[in-house]
Amino acid sequence: MRLIERLLPPKLWVKMTIVNIALLIGVVIVTGMTLYQTACFLAADITGVEREAQLTFNNSLLIYAWVIGGAVIVMGAFLYSTVTRKVLVPVKKLSSAMEMMKSGTYPGNLNVHTNDEIGELVDHFNRMNRRLQQQERSRHQMLRDLSHELRTPLSNLQGYLEALEKGVISGDQAIYRSLAEETDRVSQLLSRLDDMESWTTQTSSKPMEVRYEEMTQVIAQVSQMFTLEFEKKGISLKSEVENAEVPVNRQGIQQVLTNLLRNALDYYEGKDRVEIIGLPKGEEYVIQLKGEGRAIPLNEKDRVFDRFYRVDPSRSDGRSGLGLSISKQIVERHGGQIQLETDGRKHCFSITLPMRA
Repeated sequence: MRLIERLLPPKLWVKMTIVNIALLIGVVIVTGMTLYQTACFLAADITGVEREAQLTFNNSLLIYAWVIGGAVIVMGAFLYSTVTRKVLVPVKKLSSAMEMMKSGTYPGNLNVHTNDEIGELVDHFNRMNRRLQQQERSRHQMLRDLSHELRTPLSNLQGYLEALEKGVISGDQAIYRSLAEETDRVSQLLSRLDDMESWTTQTSSKPMEVRYEEMTQVIAQVSQMFTLEFEKKGISLKSEVENAEVPVNRQGIQQVLTNLLRNALDYYEGKDRVEIIGLPKGEEYVIQLKGEGRAIPLNEKDRVFDRFYRVDPSRSDGRSGLGLSISKQIVERHGGQIQLETDGRKHCFSITLPMRA
């Protein structure tokens, strides 16, 4: 069998055509000879037929059998070869597209209008291709944003160090504090990127640990950590949480709440209190964080979850712009959703978590 496979041409449609033509020839020969022998046997039993006429009949029947069999084989081979090439056109397109991807070029969508398994394969390939292109664009955008974010603190560090080296400024406690702050900004940014990578990557070897947790305890532990900071800024923080056991990664959900409360504290602008509300709704548990804050344009409310996004890029506040993006990754890993509802000034972040694992 392996010897036959090695002797066959490398093209799939040629292999399939040769194999099936060989089978067709075998079937035609066996069928034709069976019919020929049967007809000859039946004709020999007819009385009154001379031997010469019998031989003439047998020869004529054999010629007809070979002619008809040959015609059937030729027509069958032609039809099968044509149909096979047509059926395998999508496979050839897939092969060419994958060769393009190997060279680093993403092909366009393959247009194949079939409802069979090959059509499903092409559809899966198109989805994979679009996903890879989206990830490639996201990767390039992230690299550009990361370069931009690192440029400012590194430029500041370089400026301070060159000034110290040249004696333009003298080292004192304030200078060293500034250097430490810029170094800390770089460290925090890299730490945030590590957090994002850990929550974005999901593998079977590193599954997310989930346990049923009482949400009053999960939320209260985070809100209590911020109570003193809110009081120092004269902001009222109120919690109204109904208890329910929800399958969550406690550390992950508390990180989400920490990010939201940190934003609510740092960007607070108003007079009303900040509220944390938690309650079960059907088969979901909903957490809402409401408060007034820095104005967010209504047409950009969905962009707040993008990496490195800032409402006002010109205002440098030392934040990385990754907190909400990481929060979205964590919530989605739980099978939930996070969204922002706002009228521009009053904001409400809503988190929905499934109550069943």
